[in-house]
Amino acid sequence: MAKAYFDAYMKFSQATVPYRKTLPAAMITSAPSEDGWVKWQPIPGTLTMTDYENLEKRFGVTLPPSFIEWHRSFYFLDGDCGIIRLPESNPAQPLKELIVNFDWEIGRELIAEKLYPFGEEGNDAGPLVFDGRTLVPGNEFPIRIYDQEEGNPPEGLSEIIFSSFPKLLECITYFLEQRAHKETAEIIPAFFDIDPTGAGGPGRTYWEAWV
Repeated sequence: MAKAYFDAYMKFSQATVPYRKTLPAAMITSAPSEDGWVKWQPIPGTLTMTDYENLEKRFGVTLPPSFIEWHRSFYFLDGDCGIIRLPESNPAQPLKELIVNFDWEIGRELIAEKLYPFGEEGNDAGPLVFDGRTLVPGNEFPIRIYDQEEGNPPEGLSEIIFSSFPKLLECITYFLEQRAHKETAEIIPAFFDIDPTGAGGPGRTYWEAWV
């Protein structure tokens, strides 16, 4: 599933970043432009499960195994999918963006409520969080949005917008595959069938606002 996502992402995204000497040569697929930008591609990741276990212990979080497998599968320099933004894994500092999500005032408040921030909502409403307040099989937690303007956590939480990270990935991969020839409003309704207990269930009202 990770490969399908990254294949779709590379067709969707311009995949350009400012050139830096720290970028591995294998990631760079073009000469620098006049403005100093280069095209990039994902390369196989080398982080271990122990790296993520140490991260979880350090910040008191629990990450779904599916998310860890996705994040460690490749190094990649951007995770902006338009309607959501997922944390990048730059080989120079592959866990930096996750650490930033955890190690700030609101992140710490969320974690104290067993809400684990990992990404951003596409309209800047706030962080995407894994809702770990209720035990679920395999720790594959549902996903909500936290809007800090609506109050301290757990106030300010949206309805569940995806039932799990695998369903998020399935929906977003479909979105990226279709975006070249369809408008966002035409694509979103497919989420309701892909994830009937999340995007098509409690999250339906949220996603219908994109249509």
